[in-house]
Amino acid sequence: MKGKYWENQTSETLLATIISASGFLLLLWSILEPVVLFTSGSSTIFQARYIVGHVTIVPSCLGLIWGGQWLRTSEIPVEHHRRIGLYWILGGVGFLVFNIGLMTFFPTDSLWVVTNWIRWALTLGLAVGLVLGISHSRSIFTTLTAERQTLRAEHMAKQRDLVDQMNGILRHEVLNSTQVIVGNASLLRESDEPIEPTDERLQRILRQGEEVTTVIQEVRSLLSTIQADRQLEPVNLSQSIRAEIAKTEERHPGVSVAADVSDDIYIEADEVFGRILSNLLGNAVQHNNLSGLVLTVDAEVRDESVRVVIQDNGGGIPEDELETLFSRPDIGDHGLGLHLVKELTLSYGGTIDLIETGEAGTTFELRFPVSKPHHE
Repeated sequence: MKGKYWENQTSETLLATIISASGFLLLLWSILEPVVLFTSGSSTIFQARYIVGHVTIVPSCLGLIWGGQWLRTSEIPVEHHRRIGLYWILGGVGFLVFNIGLMTFFPTDSLWVVTNWIRWALTLGLAVGLVLGISHSRSIFTTLTAERQTLRAEHMAKQRDLVDQMNGILRHEVLNSTQVIVGNASLLRESDEPIEPTDERLQRILRQGEEVTTVIQEVRSLLSTIQADRQLEPVNLSQSIRAEIAKTEERHPGVSVAADVSDDIYIEADEVFGRILSNLLGNAVQHNNLSGLVLTVDAEVRDESVRVVIQDNGGGIPEDELETLFSRPDIGDHGLGLHLVKELTLSYGGTIDLIETGEAGTTFELRFPVSKPHHE
């Protein structure tokens, strides 16, 4: 624990300490050198170039000391310190090399003037590099922070809007269904006649109970798309399709479902993924005549994406419903239908399109990024 704490502290303060230390050492050098020159009786300290260079060094040294201390307590994350350090080093080395080149054009016989010139170039270059590095890093950090805040605000607004809408649907549909259940249960309780299993009142209770269950499951599925801690993992699409086909055929024995699905197709999804397939298949069954209804499901990997085509030979979707086909349903509509399908598909990085609809039937196409199982 102690070692980890020290490691974290070192990574956060190392660059700041080095920068402040460099400023302090350069300042100490700048103070001691003229003292040595003065006590030795050298006239170098009275030369104009030496005085100008020496005086301009001090603000840069103080700037380095202050910059290191500021960096230690600044809001700039430690991952940006490497960029600041790179600017700092390049500034010092670059300006030093430039001034060494200038020395060849302005030679001097005084070693003290040369060392003062080198110290001046190094100090000023380090200070300017530090300023540029901090400015650049702050600009990037500010931009990223603003983008995160914007995304967070948009996400929160979407959450509030979705939760309000779902609350309205739950209150309306669940309340209506529970009223039907309570009403029919009361009639059964007050009835003096024997209750037959085929009693219509029992059937109403069963239907409304199933409807409440479906609505709650769909709302939970939709709300899962905005959960911050949602985790996606490779899901075997081939197995999911076959499982949903089996469920559809079990619920509706008169419906034929043909499948052409490649083996071991994987996409990034979660346990809610099956709602996409069950809603599309259920929607086709619900809105078409079951007599002679044939559903077809094809799935293949094409161009690094998974393509799923679901087709029926029903009567097609009415034209007045096409514009709002994937829109959020109004309160009072039963279930979330294709709106849930679209939102779940988008949450997995996929797309859904209505390819065609008419008297010959309806075709939907889903596309998802292809994935691989963990063991690969």
